[in-house]
Amino acid sequence: MNRKGITPVIATSLLILIAISAVTGAAIFLRDTTGDLTDSVNDQLSDDQRREGSEISINYGYNNSNGNISVIVKNSGEYTLAVEESNQKKWSLYNDGRPQDFNYSDYSNPSNVFLDPGETVTIETGIRYPVSGPKTMSIQGPFGVSATLICTSEGGSQSC
Repeated sequence: MNRKGITPVIATSLLILIAISAVTGAAIFLRDTTGDLTDSVNDQLSDDQRREGSEISINYGYNNSNGNISVIVKNSGEYTLAVEESNQKKWSLYNDGRPQDFNYSDYSNPSNVFLDPGETVTIETGIRYPVSGPKTMSIQGPFGVSATLICTSEGGSQSC
């Protein structure tokens, strides 16, 4: 009788090769998946730590030579904060709750500016110093940091 087929030795070898290939593929998949998951968890922890350790404060505000309010903002946290990256402002200014354009008067058109802990930056708000009534300004930065300042001209004296 003429039988065609594979011998038991070859069949067993093929089954072993298929099993090894399946285990190797699963191991590579799991290694990559757990590596991505670990990286994601580490990134999240890092972001949470930066949120907790980041803080800004307004040292003071004043009536500048243009009649506008300028404020000096200090990085009072423990991490470096991006002020501007690739000519995109990372901070926002709000005047009485409304968004307001502003300029950093300490820098001459930088592409990347970072504020180390303890350093300050002067912001030219473009907001006229109040003649009557208060002006409330809020500055918001990365990682949820914010600071608020109220300027007024009550009784002829200016204060921020």
